Amino acid sequence: MNSWVPFRRSDTARVVDLVRAVAAAGDPGEHGQGVEVVVEAPRTRWWRALFNRDDTLAQARIVVTREGGEVRHPFDIQLVTAHGADAAHRLGRRAGWAVSNSAGLAFLIQKGPEPDYDELVTGAVEALAKLRRQPRDGGWRARVDRTVRRN
Repeated sequence: MNSWVPFRRSDTARVVDLVRAVAAAGDPGEHGQGVEVVVEAPRTRWWRALFNRDDTLAQARIVVTREGGEVRHPFDIQLVTAHGADAAHRLGRRAGWAVSNSAGLAFLIQKGPEPDYDELVTGAVEALAKLRRQPRDGGWRARVDRTVRRN
């Protein structure tokens, strides 16, 4: 699925359904390296972007399947924002989560042996909202990325 699915920040059920569907399918992706669900925050309003110098898109890339379509621990989210590798450390502590700056990339890692898809999506959306300084409720979107290449 390459089309974007719109959702409201206050109602992430459609995104949770996307994550569950990818996990249930065990999809290895086009290159056999897994599939991610990409969550994108709305763009910063032009006057905020002007003063904050941040008009970049903010994404959370939820790693749903890994090589061969395997769904397993750790369940992580790569943050792609204007904050770069420091993004995860700007979020503060959240129960059941760890943060990492690995190879210049920012990650949130959900702890525990079993995935909690609701919490995984909520963690991604809340992280983006905090990094965006509480963006509006509308204008969020998500899609499945089957073209993942990991090194």
